[in-house]
Amino acid sequence: MELTTQQLQRVEHYLNVKDITYIDIRTEVFDHIVSDIETKIETEKLDFETVFYNVTDKWNIHLKQTSSWLYGIAYSAPKIVMKKVNNNFRKWFLISNSLMILLSMAEKELNLSFSKNTQVFLTNSLVIINIISSFILVFLMTKNSKIKEKTSYSFILKTQSLGFFLGFVAIFFSGIIEGVTPIYSLTLTYIAVTYIYSHFLKKHKEAIKKYKIL
Repeated sequence: MELTTQQLQRVEHYLNVKDITYIDIRTEVFDHIVSDIETKIETEKLDFETVFYNVTDKWNIHLKQTSSWLYGIAYSAPKIVMKKVNNNFRKWFLISNSLMILLSMAEKELNLSFSKNTQVFLTNSLVIINIISSFILVFLMTKNSKIKEKTSYSFILKTQSLGFFLGFVAIFFSGIIEGVTPIYSLTLTYIAVTYIYSHFLKKHKEAIKKYKIL
């Protein structure tokens, strides 16, 4: 049997209470819950209220608020949302952090030392690259701020917004301050951060388009 409009609204309200506001997750969960309810009513010959509480009780564990070490305790989301964003972001997290560690180790091992003219050239180049990356990242963040719809990808974007401040750190350690040892790996890591933000913004927009919100 098909649920009535009022019954479907009960499911919608349940998802609102559980903070399932990410459209890609919400659509999937809504369809599953409705399907479960319809099947149980049909096969077990139970009333809607009984089935609704049975089904939602099963889903409560998947919709419980939780956090992840990938983002810290400052960011939380329903368990089913966190599972999806972790699967999507874990690879990029490992790549960017491994890149920074490996490059830092290489710098330390090589003990890079350049002539004054070469150092000036490198410093100017790093500063310019970091400034360009900052402009790109701000542009992307501004575009994202104008999108009102939420997807699991927008959760990732929110957690990565603080990556902008890495640009200031990268500039500080680019060699512009006398006595401060340049750390070239910071600039490359900042480029990676900017690219990752761009990647997930694209995924965010594609998800919205898929669910016909834009």
